[in-house]
Amino acid sequence: MPSQFRLTSPPENVSFYRWGSKTVKHGFCAVCGCGTFTETPDWSTGKPDFDNPKISVNSRLFDDFDLDKVEVVVIDGKNLW
Repeated sequence: MPSQFRLTSPPENVSFYRWGSKTVKHGFCAVCGCGTFTETPDWSTGKPDFDNPKISVNSRLFDDFDLDKVEVVVIDGKNLW
């Protein structure tokens, strides 16, 4: 996991799911089932880089977070790669 990401929940409160190709690791709360974070390989070159994973965090779970102020970058891997 990248060094900027620190999981503060106890490990027993986090569950993971991998589907299909098993390249994406979905983290979710084992108590309520809410999606919390996702770990994926870096796809910035168009090919998976498993040595440099990217972490996506569900910012909707943060207290006092204004999602409207976040810049959104759309990546269309299906049509652009």
